[in-house]
Amino acid sequence: MKVLLIMLVGSFVGVQSFQLPPSNNIRVFSSSSSSPPLKSNVASAISVTSDTSSSPVSIFKSKNNDNDADSLLKFSSDVKHVLHNLRAMEFDPCIPKHLMGHHSSSLSYSKTWTLDDWEFHNSRKRYFRYLKNFPHSRLMRRIMPQQLVLLLWTILSVYLEDQFLSTYKPKIPLSALGTISTFVAFLLTLRSNQALSRLMEARALWSKVILNTREMSNLIVSFIYPVDKQLALLLGRHVALFGWLLKSQLRFTKKDDVVELVRTMLPNKRDADYLLSQRQKTVAVITRIRQVLAHLGKAHKLTTAEEIALDHTAHALSEAITSTGRIRASPIPTLYTSHTSRLLVFYLFCLPPALHLSGLDGIMTTILTMVVGFAMFGLDEISHLFEQPFRVIPMYQMSKRAMQATADCFTCRPPPLDGEKIV
Repeated sequence: MKVLLIMLVGSFVGVQSFQLPPSNNIRVFSSSSSSPPLKSNVASAISVTSDTSSSPVSIFKSKNNDNDADSLLKFSSDVKHVLHNLRAMEFDPCIPKHLMGHHSSSLSYSKTWTLDDWEFHNSRKRYFRYLKNFPHSRLMRRIMPQQLVLLLWTILSVYLEDQFLSTYKPKIPLSALGTISTFVAFLLTLRSNQALSRLMEARALWSKVILNTREMSNLIVSFIYPVDKQLALLLGRHVALFGWLLKSQLRFTKKDDVVELVRTMLPNKRDADYLLSQRQKTVAVITRIRQVLAHLGKAHKLTTAEEIALDHTAHALSEAITSTGRIRASPIPTLYTSHTSRLLVFYLFCLPPALHLSGLDGIMTTILTMVVGFAMFGLDEISHLFEQPFRVIPMYQMSKRAMQATADCFTCRPPPLDGEKIV
């Protein structure tokens, strides 16, 4: 009887002493049927807290609530929706037609090439094709205003010389003008080489973006997905967006360009609102990756080697943001550009009178002046086009490839090894 009395008193004291903590700042974790109750989902894995003005909530949601849980099927379906609906066009609609051409068969650096493009480009008929298409040349349309001004000045200078210097025509040696042309050609060539080097560097950086997004996706699938599926899918969605966000950041596109994209790939409103509210959305992706790594590291779900590999790849993505931003923000020195332009204008201004006074008639003077003008104006325009490489490189197609690579890493996994545990 005494023993029974003691047990009743002890149980009563234990019930009275157990109380739930206050509802403010409670971390709410949802569960799914495929994971233990303590595992977090994509919506509230790290920082989901209850509002202080809300009513008390329970620590765990119902185990049968699977609507908020992410899955590979949902992830692949969202990627498919982006690639086949939101970004279904074959070529980048933001690139102007003078760079892409008027039809899809036009050869352009602003699209990724196929084998047919290379064979068409290397054909021996290219010389006749270029001569045939010269009136429709994209470069010719770009420099047409300069050429028209030069043509008018050539006609005017020939007319003035014939009218007012008909009795006495001074001989102007072309050797002095040839010396100036050497400097002009050197400056134009050097500027073109600098622009091409910027173009090659930007293209190489974007190749690294594709490489590092694929590497990050592989590491997430290998290290994080076996221990926390929801966090792995959350990071996969952010990594899949990285290329599109970087493209929007480098091409100065309006904010609405990525809103629908982000809303689709981040179905949780809190994640999407956070990403869209950031000034540098690509940096926000890196921040989310490192946040998850810190969370899993503190929970001892990742080894030190796994954390180092993931952090190293995140650093490579962050370095790509800085390197591409440096190219976008720093042009070829403007003093060099202005000096080249002034010397070019001075040379072309003196060329028609010098040619006509050297004995050439008006027709030959006009033809030679226009040919020289086309060569020099064209080279100058090419260097200006490539100086800002993110206007011309095919970031649209590369962003699609990066997203496809991320989805493939999650959905196209190799067959399990002997004795390997299937997750």
